[in-house]
Amino acid sequence: MKAIQLKTGALGPALHLLFTGLVISAMLTVPMSAAAQNNKDKRFEEIKSEAQRLMDEIKVPGIAIGIIHDGKVQMAGLGITNITDPQPVTENTLFYIGSMTKPFTSTVVLKMSERGELDLEAPVRQYLPEFAVLDSEAAEKAKVIDLFQHRTGWQGDFFEDISSGEEALEKAVRAFRFLPQRTPYGEVWAYNNVNFIIAGRLIQAVSRARSYEQKVEDELFVPLGMTHTSFFMDRLMADRFAVGHGAVFDGKSEPQVSFTPFPRVVYPAGAILSNVSDMMKWLQFQFDGKDKDGNQLLSAKLLHKAHSPLVQGELSEYTGVTWFVEDIGGVRTASHAGRTAGFTAKMLFVPDKKFGIVVLTNGDRGIEVYDAVIALALKKYFNVEKKPLVAIPADRSALEPFEGLWLGDNEDYKLYFDNDQLMAERLIKPVGGVQVFENPPPISMSSAGKDMVIMTDGAYQGVVGELRRDKSGKPAFLSMQHRIFRREK
Repeated sequence: MKAIQLKTGALGPALHLLFTGLVISAMLTVPMSAAAQNNKDKRFEEIKSEAQRLMDEIKVPGIAIGIIHDGKVQMAGLGITNITDPQPVTENTLFYIGSMTKPFTSTVVLKMSERGELDLEAPVRQYLPEFAVLDSEAAEKAKVIDLFQHRTGWQGDFFEDISSGEEALEKAVRAFRFLPQRTPYGEVWAYNNVNFIIAGRLIQAVSRARSYEQKVEDELFVPLGMTHTSFFMDRLMADRFAVGHGAVFDGKSEPQVSFTPFPRVVYPAGAILSNVSDMMKWLQFQFDGKDKDGNQLLSAKLLHKAHSPLVQGELSEYTGVTWFVEDIGGVRTASHAGRTAGFTAKMLFVPDKKFGIVVLTNGDRGIEVYDAVIALALKKYFNVEKKPLVAIPADRSALEPFEGLWLGDNEDYKLYFDNDQLMAERLIKPVGGVQVFENPPPISMSSAGKDMVIMTDGAYQGVVGELRRDKSGKPAFLSMQHRIFRREK
């Protein structure tokens, strides 16, 4: 999206030269004060340098970074908004934040529970009697808190464009009666977008709000002063937008513009537009629960609950109330990432240290950038590193249980042997009939321990898959990248 701006070329050649000369003169004659120079954080500068290096290497056009530490906010934009109409990224450039939307949804529910408007331990059907899935027992058992902890077991993705109006969530929840149960209720952790659609409808129904989006704006965007954050692009048209870009896997091509807007039913799970400046306000809220005027929006007790390791997740992760909680070198972190067509983003913070970082990118391979940037930030600020799993030697027989086609809701994995080398082929499904994400080249895999494999090359190097067995000991599910895949029968 092209930002509305005054271009100096419109002033005419003579005035353009005069303007340029004045700017250069000012830069030369007004040196940076000693205080300003000393105020520069060397760690932040090193993080920016590494981010730029990775962007160039992986071909991610632009990113915005923000860090809060000891009350000090630092922000920077790197790269460009759009390869076809390049504008510099700044801290005010808007990005889609994808599933980083989810904690906004759950925070509104926490606020409503604190006011006594709903009970986190109550059945979902108490508030949405029309809610159903194919497994009636699972639908009856599901509690409000379950919507934020990824263990309900029914199909986790739903991207049908049922309606663009305010009734979209109501229609979606009624359509969920056809959703199949993938795993037994409460037994297996598997990332679930559908539950946030249900939560969005619950917010709308219980509060009797005109729309879910308006309720989030009233409860969070407005009191936090997030004036450049919205679910709707047309409300931010005066701002500069980043444009999403597809992944480059050959190292030679240039990224191509990629944009496929999600239907309105998915908004509670991942459709917020924001910039890193506004996201710093959201980060600060995680530390004190206060609005821009210092009023308490959410109690310390519920903030602590949201950031606590309540449910075992994938590998070393836990889930609080939506947030992913992980101990990294003795430092407890809470985080959430997001991915939309052409955009990737992540926010991580250390609640008891009042440290946080947000990275927004406009490239499908931005995951590799934000992972490395956040890891470097933890190293620079706390001298801690996450110990990754590594490939270990193993006989082919140890890897054979992984062979086969593993079915997911939005993508499948075909694992096969090329001679004795285990390979993974990622088969990403269309969204609403559109092939949003490109399938990467086949990826080599090795053992990472008993019933575990790790990707050893390409864009997904380091991704770990864990085999889940049924009660008889037979391979039943493959857990990978927060998703559950079931073996084709």
